[in-house]
Amino acid sequence: MSERPRQPGHPADRLRTAIPRWWRGEVDGAAWRALGAALAPAEALYRLSVAARNALYERGLRRPRRVGAVVVSVGNLAVGGTGKTPFARWMADQLEARGARVAILHGGYAPDEPALHRAWRPGSLVIAMRDRVAAAQLAIRQGATALVLDDGFQHRRLHRDLDVVLVAAESWAVRERLLPRGPWREPRTALARADVVVVTRKTAGGGTAERVARDVSGLAPGAAVARAHLRPGGWRVRGASRPAGPVGKVVAVCGVAGPEHFFANARQAGADIAEELVFGDHHAYTAGDLERIREAADGRPVVTTAKDAVKLADLDPELELWVLQQDVVIEEGAEALSAALDALLDRRPALEGGRVR
Repeated sequence: MSERPRQPGHPADRLRTAIPRWWRGEVDGAAWRALGAALAPAEALYRLSVAARNALYERGLRRPRRVGAVVVSVGNLAVGGTGKTPFARWMADQLEARGARVAILHGGYAPDEPALHRAWRPGSLVIAMRDRVAAAQLAIRQGATALVLDDGFQHRRLHRDLDVVLVAAESWAVRERLLPRGPWREPRTALARADVVVVTRKTAGGGTAERVARDVSGLAPGAAVARAHLRPGGWRVRGASRPAGPVGKVVAVCGVAGPEHFFANARQAGADIAEELVFGDHHAYTAGDLERIREAADGRPVVTTAKDAVKLADLDPELELWVLQQDVVIEEGAEALSAALDALLDRRPALEGGRVR
């Protein structure tokens, strides 16, 4: 009989895992209901501010600023878990394959994501700035002809030529509560302004993704709808590929949204997880965290995500980390995605002649 993985034991760990579960409606109780009631006014204010801001753009009272390059936004409706960062990488690769000089623009709120893009694409242009218009101008001055906004759907100040929104099949059924009472940044109806909606899945079955795609088609009748599997790829150790995965019992470390999906994917890729260590999304690891990981590992291999690996390696370049790779496989709608990108780059000469307004 296999050893049962130990659940996170620190109170902070339990809280970090309980809050997303509460957001998803998986836990109940008097304390949780009281928390929901206390956050309801804040959710109402947030909902009102989102609606008011969107109305300014929809009525033409605010206009997105155009730049002299192709702009593709990759975003989502909810907090984390859709595979936005690997899909942004995939999109950049597709644009480069078509001859574009690509820059990835990030809002700068999460240092791990720009660091991961730089690790994935050595020598490529990755700019992390809160002001996306200024970032776009800087990228164009440095020779970029196509810009990929990582997490750009809610950033409406910069005009985009293609708005791609990711929806996670695993979390589509989560009750629609907006921040801070729930994980949603915008209501599902916001999909109506997307050009392409991609239903992603990590652990969900293909049938679930198909059902979500049908729901999405009703909410975004003008958008192309595609499906993508973010499936576990091979293992990487300290930058060198190996043909096999980690051997024996391992400790799994995860500081991203939806850690349960990482643990499930790691097991699918052959990891025998003895202990799970959960940290918050975009967690900034400390020397104390590193010591805790070493103690838990006690000589066993440590498996983790690509996002976590770039931060842990900065703390200890000698720490051996097995990093689970994630492949983006388009299961449905590849032709529509390809046609949309081809059409964008056909327009590139006209776009490059434009000016920032």
